[in-house]
Amino acid sequence: MRIDSPGLTTDIELLRLQGSVVTEHDDHLVVRTDANPTFWWGNFVLVQDAPRPETVAHWVARFEAEFPHAEHRAVAFGAEGGDAGGWSERGWEVETDVDLVSDAVPAPAPAAEGIAVRALELDDDWEQSAHVGAHDTAPAGRAGRLVFERRRVTAQRALVDSGRARWFGAFDGDRLVARLGIVRLGDLARYQEVVTLESHRRRGLAGALVRAAGEWAFQDGAVRRLVIVAEDGGPAIGLYRRAGFSEVSRHVGVSRPPAG
Repeated sequence: MRIDSPGLTTDIELLRLQGSVVTEHDDHLVVRTDANPTFWWGNFVLVQDAPRPETVAHWVARFEAEFPHAEHRAVAFGAEGGDAGGWSERGWEVETDVDLVSDAVPAPAPAAEGIAVRALELDDDWEQSAHVGAHDTAPAGRAGRLVFERRRVTAQRALVDSGRARWFGAFDGDRLVARLGIVRLGDLARYQEVVTLESHRRRGLAGALVRAAGEWAFQDGAVRRLVIVAEDGGPAIGLYRRAGFSEVSRHVGVSRPPAG
C-alpha cells in the first residue's frame, strides 16, 4: 500500500522500530503497539484513501474488529482532500496535520539566557521528559498519563541506544522545560514530540531545540532531508517555516476518546 505523506511514512517506520506490528491490507494498514495499548496513534487503522462520509461506518467497524478491547478509536487517512464531515457529525475529533521538510540545517535560534540545550542522558532527564509529556493532563488523569509517557520514554531510549536517535532538552537549571527528539531513517530524519512547558513558551526554546537536533541529524552523511509535522493552524507552523521548513503535504486523523 502506497502512502505519499512523509509524515505518515516516517510515523510507520518509527512505530516499527519501536516494536509496533504493522499489518498491510489492500487499502489500509493496521498498526498495533501491544506494549502501550493506550497509545492512540500506536493502535490505529491507516486508510489509503481520503475520508468520505459514506465510508465512516465501514472504518469504524474495521477498527472495532481489529481492536475489540480498545477504549479509544483512531483512524488516519493517507490521501489529501476528502470530506471528514461525516466523522465530526458523529462526535469524532478531526485533526489535519501538515508535513514540512527542509534540506538544510534549520536557521540559528539561540535559547533565552540561562537556558542550557543538551541531549537527554541521565535517568532523571528521561523521567522529567515523561512529566513534561504529561504536564497538560488534568489531575484526575495524570497517573494514567504518566504510565503512558513512561512507556513511550522506554521506547525512545531504546532508539537512542541503537544510535538512530537523539532526544534534546532545554534546561532551566536542573529542570527540563522543553524537549524534542529526532530519528534518522535512511535519507530522512524525523522530528518527534516537540513540547515546551507553558511557563517557558515564547523564549526561543523550540527553535533552539529544532536547530540542535537538525545539526545532529546531518552529522550522518546519509541524511538528506528533515521532516517535521505540525497541526494545521497551530502556532508551531510559523516557527518551523522561519527555521527553513516548507509544506509538502497534509493528512487527516480522526479519533474518539474513551467514553466517560
